[in-house]
Amino acid sequence: MKTYKTNRASDKPKKLGKKGVHAIAISASVVLVAVALTLSLTFGLRKTDAPVDGGIHTDTPPVTTPPLTFSAPLGECTVTHAAALDKLVYNDTLKQWRAHKGVDFEAAAGSEVLAIAPGTVTEVENTILEGVVVTVTHAEGYVSVYKGLDAAKVAKGDAVEAGKVLGTIGTMMCEQNQGAHLHLEMKKDGKYVAATDYIDVEIDK
Repeated sequence: MKTYKTNRASDKPKKLGKKGVHAIAISASVVLVAVALTLSLTFGLRKTDAPVDGGIHTDTPPVTTPPLTFSAPLGECTVTHAAALDKLVYNDTLKQWRAHKGVDFEAAAGSEVLAIAPGTVTEVENTILEGVVVTVTHAEGYVSVYKGLDAAKVAKGDAVEAGKVLGTIGTMMCEQNQGAHLHLEMKKDGKYVAATDYIDVEIDK
């Protein structure tokens, strides 16, 4: 008996065409993207969800910084000359009318001058007319300038707390007729302000 071979297409393994390969590749890509999105959403939600306590979401309260407060620059002090920010006043030492941008505090020579608030010492200068001058930069745009010192006990770059001794009282040649005293200037966002608007001190009338 003779055996015949057939060339029927069903007897040979089918070859995939280009369209079939592309379809499989697209399907696999869709599955991978779906899996990646699922994992991303799952783990992302776990990280960003607020802590849960007994099934109830509890938000972490925001960290708040207490407002800046100011204290007196001397252990005991009385204001002898207030700041004159919008007018000229007569300077008896220089015999001229000029701006008085600071507040003068009565104090004996050698008295300790204190920082009125926490901050950083940004300048220490030894001047002819104003004596030793210490500048402290505070938070919220405030700057305090202490003039009429005979010596500084801090250096530029020092961090100071309220009540830190900055130096001791000396004299100011440009206000020599007033005797020993502290001349304190304050600025807020670069503009002069009166220290007495922020510090609770007695004003000599």
